[in-house]
Amino acid sequence: MMLQNLMENYLNEKVNLNLIKKTVPEDEGPIQVKKSKWEIFEKKMQRIYTFKRTKTQEAFVVDILKYRRETDANIELRLKNDKVAIILHALSPHISEIETEAADDIDKIRKNVAYYFAQ
Repeated sequence: MMLQNLMENYLNEKVNLNLIKKTVPEDEGPIQVKKSKWEIFEKKMQRIYTFKRTKTQEAFVVDILKYRRETDANIELRLKNDKVAIILHALSPHISEIETEAADDIDKIRKNVAYYFAQ
């Protein structure tokens, strides 16, 4: 009986909402998540890289071919004009950590190639 009264009082308390509400400065809003440039589908991820110089594109392709030897990810590579399309096919029914890590590594390879061939 005592527990029932205690819980009844607890649940029926009026709370001053002004004390609970916190004000957040306008410059400190919610965290903005960086949007990925990879298109994600159920069983694959893809991204298209564009290159201004053929030499940079060729170096990127060579580095991707070397990376394919080291990873477990199933990587498809397509070339057309100044574009390189990378498609990561999932080995499991859905995108897994293997594919997301490969996507991060490929982005790093692109950044390194761009840095190395910068003018």
